[in-house]
Amino acid sequence: MRRLAALLSCLASLVAPVARAEPPLRNLGVTVAPVGAYVLTDTDGAHERGYTASLGWGYRKEYAVMEVGGHVASSRRRTEATPMSIRITPPGPRRVRPYLGAGASLLVAHEKQDVAASRSLQVGAELCGGVGVELGRQLFLSAEARYQNFSAGGDPFSGERQALTSGYLGLGFRL
Repeated sequence: MRRLAALLSCLASLVAPVARAEPPLRNLGVTVAPVGAYVLTDTDGAHERGYTASLGWGYRKEYAVMEVGGHVASSRRRTEATPMSIRITPPGPRRVRPYLGAGASLLVAHEKQDVAASRSLQVGAELCGGVGVELGRQLFLSAEARYQNFSAGGDPFSGERQALTSGYLGLGFRL
């Protein structure tokens, strides 16, 4: 009889937390950032400025210190993408969640005046930082800044480099 009581109390303690648990946190976040600006510094030191928009994503576990993310951003003259970046963030559920990350980026020119650049896919590295502010279980505000350094031609290890600095404000939702 004591064994049966002990077994039932163990089963009750295992089942009770499951019955009270909240629904799991949705891990995939998609961010639409229609407000963005960039500054491109070419190999000669000349600056080009403009407006851009971005579509980003991030996947994280609730108590993990690392997350995976990426984005695609486009302006009138260029499209750039970082298919995957690794980000470091504080663990646990937080209303304000900052992060720092790094990844590999790609850049393609749209206009014909950038003939040399448009013939090749430019490869580079990205450093990014941002913050997300939770508005509820599924919505969040997002702000992100990126620094990318691309080869000026087709060779990713070329000494001729150009830098792209950009910032974005957007609204995100969890899937």
